[in-house]
Amino acid sequence: MKRTIVPTVMNPSLDPALEAEVAFFKKWGYLIVEDALDASLLPSLRRVLDATVERDGKEFVHQLLEEDDAFVPLLDNPPILTRIKALLGNCIQLHSATARVTSEVTPDQSWHRDGPWPMDPDGTPYGSLPGQINCAYFLDELTEESGAFVIVPGSHRSLFRPPEGHPRFPDELRILARPGQAVMFDGWIYHRGAANTTGVSRRACLMCYQNAWMKSREPFDGPRVTALRETGTPEQQLLLGGVTRW
Repeated sequence: MKRTIVPTVMNPSLDPALEAEVAFFKKWGYLIVEDALDASLLPSLRRVLDATVERDGKEFVHQLLEEDDAFVPLLDNPPILTRIKALLGNCIQLHSATARVTSEVTPDQSWHRDGPWPMDPDGTPYGSLPGQINCAYFLDELTEESGAFVIVPGSHRSLFRPPEGHPRFPDELRILARPGQAVMFDGWIYHRGAANTTGVSRRACLMCYQNAWMKSREPFDGPRVTALRETGTPEQQLLLGGVTRW
């Protein structure tokens, strides 16, 4: 391990605007980031994701960074990574990089959280929440017909599991994201994708981050990621597990 990739400061300095976003995220469990992705990247991301899904025949893509170099800018995208560090600190790591193509006619997804761990009335030791933060880049405009991204604000602090199925919550938020926007959300917030009835697929890339000493879901051992971990920037190496032991 190269010691130069280990951050020398645990917590970044935050300006008032970023402090306000952190406070909002901690309370409500999500954040919509405008202009999170350069519009010039969208055509190539759509094209490569379509080719990946067509080749593999699967609507959910695991280990996204192994598929094509076009996805690499999502790893350390500054508008998102700055906010991830504001929430989790500088010692962070990628939990997973995935993509989902929701086909032309898809029913409502059930409510879920992204992890199995229960919440506790007393929180967690040493302020370890949030445990993971997901970032969804929607490559197509979401409409009520194509399927909103639905969350229950504040439910990341709920002590109970989400209900089965997809009942409506009186305080649920139906996010109609635009290409170029990103939705950051706590992995424990109740969330789901709404039904797509348009006859046209909707596409999203998802980058999930966590503290660097937590276990990642993906092995990050494919040839593309291995090369990037060895030759990428110090930040990219850290995100891809370049610190092999603490």
